[in-house]
Amino acid sequence: MNIVEPTCQPDGNNIHILYVEDDAGLARLLQKQLHRQCGFTVEIALDGEKGLYELKNNSYDLAIVDYNLPTLSGLQLLRILRDNGIDTPVVILTGVGNEEIAAEVMRAGAVDYLVKQVGGEHLEMICSVVRRVWSERQDAIKQKQLFARQRLAKTVFDVTKEGIVVTNAERVIQTVNPAFTEITGYSVDEVVGKTPAILRSSRSEGDFYKRMWASINKSGFWEGEIWNRKKSGEEYPEWLVIHAVCDDEGKVDEYVGVFTDITERKAHDDLIWHQANYDVLTNLPNRTLLVDRAEEALQRAERDNASMALMFVDLDRFKFINDHYGHAAGDGLLIEVAGRIKASLRKSDTVIRLSGDEFIVLMPKIQQAADAGYVAEKIIATLSEPYLIENNRTYLSASAGIAVFPVDGDSVEILLSHADKAMYRAKELGRNQFLFFNQEMNEAAEKRSKVELDLQVALNENQLMMYYQPVVNLALNRITHAEALIRWQHPENGLVMPDAFIPIAEESGLIIPLGEWVVNAVAGQMQQWQNSFKGALQVFLNVSPIQMLHANLDKQLLDALGNFDLLEGSIGVEVTENVLIEGPEKIKAELKKIRAMGVRFLLDDFGTGFSSMRYLREMPFDGLKVDRCFISNFDTDAEKAVLVKAMIEMAHNLKLTVVAEGVERQEELALLREYGCDYAQGYLLGRPMPAEKFFEQLQKQL
Repeated sequence: MNIVEPTCQPDGNNIHILYVEDDAGLARLLQKQLHRQCGFTVEIALDGEKGLYELKNNSYDLAIVDYNLPTLSGLQLLRILRDNGIDTPVVILTGVGNEEIAAEVMRAGAVDYLVKQVGGEHLEMICSVVRRVWSERQDAIKQKQLFARQRLAKTVFDVTKEGIVVTNAERVIQTVNPAFTEITGYSVDEVVGKTPAILRSSRSEGDFYKRMWASINKSGFWEGEIWNRKKSGEEYPEWLVIHAVCDDEGKVDEYVGVFTDITERKAHDDLIWHQANYDVLTNLPNRTLLVDRAEEALQRAERDNASMALMFVDLDRFKFINDHYGHAAGDGLLIEVAGRIKASLRKSDTVIRLSGDEFIVLMPKIQQAADAGYVAEKIIATLSEPYLIENNRTYLSASAGIAVFPVDGDSVEILLSHADKAMYRAKELGRNQFLFFNQEMNEAAEKRSKVELDLQVALNENQLMMYYQPVVNLALNRITHAEALIRWQHPENGLVMPDAFIPIAEESGLIIPLGEWVVNAVAGQMQQWQNSFKGALQVFLNVSPIQMLHANLDKQLLDALGNFDLLEGSIGVEVTENVLIEGPEKIKAELKKIRAMGVRFLLDDFGTGFSSMRYLREMPFDGLKVDRCFISNFDTDAEKAVLVKAMIEMAHNLKLTVVAEGVERQEELALLREYGCDYAQGYLLGRPMPAEKFFEQLQKQL
């Protein structure tokens, strides 16, 4: 075996430098100047990848690296060198510098950081830094060599907890200390006469050892992490320092290796890394790891001219499960959901828990968009299967949105945003499905965003107004109630109906200040009518589930009743059946609290949701409103007529009043009277109208 003898004391005037610079002209100029004026030997690499190749395969005393390099930046090169155990000192050179960049490159392992300057100062600064770094490195080598000799002292050799192995110049083991035996399991007799290759593990490749010995042959020293194997076959990580010990003539006499088993330290480091990058509940990767993996996948897809996809998965009605069964059961459900999604993926895919009940699926390589669709179908199908919670079969569904690179975006941030928009669109279209992103969704999202901004302005600039639709008492044949309906007088778009902005207000949270505005606006109007109208009148407000549970509705109503000195029962509230999704017990408690103030409740859109007889019986409702889809032409539709009659009879048996919505024809009104319906509302009896016009209608009844 040929052994390359290291130079124990390199010539200080023959410093070998690698200059990594993409400006060929500037590189050649500095190469000549450093050689002519400083006596340095300078090699050039015109980009970061070539620089990395040179530093991996050749030995240099120092590298000067430009910060702004194409493809592989100076900072990235530094990190790769550090991760691969390449200890060549690196000086970062940049045209424009600041403290933040300086701190960043020094943390990454640079030994110095210089800003390019014009004139001789530039060259003198580089020469000075190179000589200082080289001198410090030689001093460090001498100190470490001295330390190695001192460690050979008998007492230290025997008692130290660090393993020590001493070889001759041909790398044949001469002796080892007791700690070596304790760590590796090999006795002195089992290793003397053999080479350290007896410890080599399967994790360390040939290139690693080439770089390690290149450093030792160059500087007489190497330090870094390495994986070795014990006598038992167990592979373990160690921190190893190797020194070349030279004789008086400068030739290598011995090699001394000092190592420490760092298994526990690495386990601790791995635990910290895992906690920072993985979700505590599901043990899935978290947002931090998502960004790293998605960026890598995006770069690979871009380089290979391939496609990748991101899928945004959101559970439908998970909040109801959480509220109904409790957070512990909800956490257990999320763990099962995570397992089901993971089992639905291909080997190359990754599922990440973003937050709450939101998950992201990274598909780093797809042949066509349909591949992502197949994965989405499997996920939605498996999540729709029943779950067992507290011995109850419970059902859940999910909505998903998919964005594909490169057609839907060229960055992780954009792809995530587009997948999110597609997911929301899937929810809007009925849930339990997936959609691919398209430009129409983007335009719709931008439109929603503009409506949200405009609505904030509308709240501040008094652009909102209340309309009132008459509700007629069929026994008295007169208006006794009204439904308050919000309108938006947009300065550019004219009168805007609530369907165009209420869903956006609910999604954005603006429904809370908007709802408070409605309560005060209606209460103020009722006060005016009470002061000038002697007849009985009750106005009903529409309230969303968000207002019911998150907006202190009880306090808003209590304040309004007191501040405007309203008569008890003058204001009522309408809620739709989907309010019960938020948790029947919570809603029941809120209804009872508000009803104690004298406020009456109507269940709106009855028959279109999921309410059951149990809810109608247990909830403190005063009445229900039969949805217009049942009333329309029910006088000519026998099946509808049976349903409407049954609803009225059922409600009366439960001591609930009945309001029929959407009455537009005299024949419908006549049949409602025949069936004993209490109230009717619809275009036949009056459209929604401004307060002034509604008051005129009331006055005509006197």
